[in-house]
Amino acid sequence: MHKTDEELLARGPAVWNEHARHQRAKGPFTPNLRLAALSGADLQGVDLVDADMRDADLSASYLIAADLSGADLSGANLTEAYLIKAELVDSILTGAQLDGADLSGADLSGATLDPAFRRAGVISDILTVWPESNATTGLDRIRRGGRA
Repeated sequence: MHKTDEELLARGPAVWNEHARHQRAKGPFTPNLRLAALSGADLQGVDLVDADMRDADLSASYLIAADLSGADLSGANLTEAYLIKAELVDSILTGAQLDGADLSGADLSGATLDPAFRRAGVISDILTVWPESNATTGLDRIRRGGRA
């Protein structure tokens, strides 16, 4: 019986990470977790690189040290989610609900945040890496003759 990505992820990080490793060994892998209902799930250390998580419910979930690099989290509910030390490099968070989310130590380099996003609405610390406010990437600056 073929299990959906959501069903496999619900079985826990160890099962999911093995699945993701196996899929990536075959070639490009984009986990389909659009509209996933994972509120309160323990997803610590999970590999969700390049995942389609648009409109997913991840409220109050434990995404501590999760790798969400390149993930599309547009419209996702991350209210009060624990994203401590999470990798959100180049992720898309447009329309995501982040009220009360803990981003302490998270890396949001290159991430696209919603224009209405306010840092005061989340928990963060001096180790949190924020995207550049003007959304210019290092590569764009190099092309214009600047430094990354």
